[in-house]
Amino acid sequence: MQTLPIHTVLPQIISTLRRSNRLILQAPPGAGKTTVVPLALLEQEWLGKKRLIILEPRRLAARNAAARMAATLQEAVGERVGYQIKGDRNISKKTQIVVVTEGILTRMLQSDPALEDVALIIFDEFHERHLHGDLALALSLQSQSLLRDDLKILVMSATLDTQALVTLLDGAPCISSKGRAFAVKEHYLEPAVTQPRPQEIVPLVVKSVITALKEERGSILVFLPGIKEITAVASRLQEQIDPKTTLLSPLYGDMSKRAQDLAIRPTKGTQRKIVLATNIAESSLTIEGVSVVIDSGLQRVSSFDSGSGMDRLETTFISQDSATQRSGRAGRQSEGVCYRLWHRHKVLMPHSRPEILSSDLTPMALELAAWGVDTPDELQWLDLPPGKAIDHAQALLERLGALRHKRITPHGEMILKIGTHPRLAHMMLRGADLGHTREVTLLAALLGEKDIFYAEARRSSDIRERLDTLLSAYSSGTLDKSALQRVKESARDFTQRLPARRTPHPLDEPGLLLAYAYPDRIAKIRAKNDTRYLLTNGKGARLSPEDPLFDSPYLVITDLDSKERDARIYKAVPIEESTLYQHFSEQITTETITRWNSTMQRVEARQVTRLGTVVLKEQHAHEIDEESMATVLLSAIKEEGLELLSWTKEARQLSERVTFLNFHRELRPGLQKRIPPLPDLSQEALDRELDRWLRPHLIGLKSFKALQKLDLKSILTAQLTWEQQKSLDALAPSRFRVPSGSQVFLDYHDPAAPTLSVRLQELFGLTETPALIDGAIPLTIELLSPARRPMQVTKDLKSFWDNTYEEVKKELRGKYKKHYWPDDPYEAVATSKTRKQMQKDD
Repeated sequence: MQTLPIHTVLPQIISTLRRSNRLILQAPPGAGKTTVVPLALLEQEWLGKKRLIILEPRRLAARNAAARMAATLQEAVGERVGYQIKGDRNISKKTQIVVVTEGILTRMLQSDPALEDVALIIFDEFHERHLHGDLALALSLQSQSLLRDDLKILVMSATLDTQALVTLLDGAPCISSKGRAFAVKEHYLEPAVTQPRPQEIVPLVVKSVITALKEERGSILVFLPGIKEITAVASRLQEQIDPKTTLLSPLYGDMSKRAQDLAIRPTKGTQRKIVLATNIAESSLTIEGVSVVIDSGLQRVSSFDSGSGMDRLETTFISQDSATQRSGRAGRQSEGVCYRLWHRHKVLMPHSRPEILSSDLTPMALELAAWGVDTPDELQWLDLPPGKAIDHAQALLERLGALRHKRITPHGEMILKIGTHPRLAHMMLRGADLGHTREVTLLAALLGEKDIFYAEARRSSDIRERLDTLLSAYSSGTLDKSALQRVKESARDFTQRLPARRTPHPLDEPGLLLAYAYPDRIAKIRAKNDTRYLLTNGKGARLSPEDPLFDSPYLVITDLDSKERDARIYKAVPIEESTLYQHFSEQITTETITRWNSTMQRVEARQVTRLGTVVLKEQHAHEIDEESMATVLLSAIKEEGLELLSWTKEARQLSERVTFLNFHRELRPGLQKRIPPLPDLSQEALDRELDRWLRPHLIGLKSFKALQKLDLKSILTAQLTWEQQKSLDALAPSRFRVPSGSQVFLDYHDPAAPTLSVRLQELFGLTETPALIDGAIPLTIELLSPARRPMQVTKDLKSFWDNTYEEVKKELRGKYKKHYWPDDPYEAVATSKTRKQMQKDD
């Protein structure tokens, strides 16, 4: 058997697991940890008749690891080494090592939390930080702490932040192994070559492959971000390579088992192979004959936005960890070469972002509820699930009836048994209740697998086209037959998991079933012939104008990408409004909304029927609640300002008089005994406390026109007690009686300088400046000409008579000859009349 770097630390691993139930193994690519370590533990006493479970993140890696271990033992898969993945199981009574994928281990823990027949769980490639891996580790640690102190846990990774894991595992021992057995020479982009944008990577990849074919030996593994790029590169390479000497093999997760095995299998004779792969080939996988890696440096990552409930698919650069993993594929069996299609000095993130921080946590939230956990912090995590994402998940599960007050319901338990996303499981259970088992399982399979139409053949987002194709067994060149086969197999699997239901009958509207899965994505067109839709969760989405679903009044959207403000719709189906009323009546609400019509300047009420944020119907409401009207009117006043009210001269002065007294009471402590406490009637206070003083007077009013009829002075006066009103009139009267007998309105606009504006002739005989607050605050006197134009401002009337009057008289007597200009203002009779009128009176 080939000696690998991991063999040097096997004795340490064995002895450590003999005395400890927790262990961390750090071993770079090529060390052999995945297949060597489990076999080395087969003969340990503590294993006994129990099993050893290995958790692999990917199905292909799980099958491949099981096959290699079985081959090492010179046995068939299913004897001492077997595997169990979604839709495929090869295990017998003899099996002691079971390689499983993440969801399978979670199901094992849920059905038997103590894992009575398991001695060791190995978490392989844990650095990839898949969601189910984090969840399974958290559940395993609690099982070990509470139920099985003899259960052993081994966490293995090629590249890992081991210190964080040591802390999580309470100081568990950590063993490190050397890296790959063979050196890998690395090439980077030349400085003169511009780094292409993600959408421009294909030509550079093709050029690099052709260069490697000429300059290097062995097969080539090319890492690309997704199927779209794999297809584009394959199409260009087919025109430039000889198929007799070079085999072209795509490799990605949605391929059939047979096609995946073909990509991994060694070629015949001297034939070389070019494997075009996604990050499925990063770890736990040896592709025979590969000595050259061409790494685009890109990956396609789906991040979930819990605020919108939508996924966002982005093409991003890989982490340093992933770059190390990818280059290591070239040094598995001999010295190799890695072409990195980025510049040497480009900065990459050290580690990949854990899925738990950026994924839809709805399945996890249901698993936690089934485990009996209300909040994630009851378990141990390397990264605690974000609270916002958990809240969103629990809210959706409540809406689906899977949770009630964060506790799992019988319906939620049935959803878990089906083993797919809670949305799809809920849809299948409801659809089966209605007798649509066949259609609903096909729909669930369609949504859970790759699209059955090739990308270039997709003309429509309409899911009905895909469902009709499946139901009619129609076949054409536009269909991806491998995807079609997987959908059919998945649908059969779902059918077996569903309990027996009513007799099937034809389905009139697939939209109903999909609405059960996506009640938050029922959408209504915003306007006739519009491409934009409003979803029941309040978010926006848009449909291509060329899509056959264009102008559909209502849609159920199953697949969309929220990269833009309005998410792009990829898959949807129409639904009738009558169907929503019939089947979602418990979620439909009708309320009377009172609002302000700014055009009509009045309050109006509309009766609105909604499904979430989508308005199904809106009509005029004849009866309006008076309190609601007052609230809306108050809001409009706050928006427009107090100037909307009918501010008569007297009303405004009343506010200013009270403000004047409050100003001097605060400014001059000596006046506090003279001025009683008064409410704040300043414009700022009135604006701030509208609800308190104005609301009672708005009951029954609907418009600004009605608002103008309010007696604002009386409303403000009512804020004062009788005693306060008397003090106000005494200390700050609204008018002042001048010697002519006129009652002149006082101006309190400036509280520091209240003003008396009066014609000069009306003050003859007044020797002292009038004052307010019992003589404490002198008035500012604005002396007016007979034409009521300001002539002079003074706070010392006697000084004006003695020093200024003579000059004013000389200046104005010629201009205003009809008016009275006596020589002695002290002895003159005050008047508001002309000299002629005075003579007539005499």
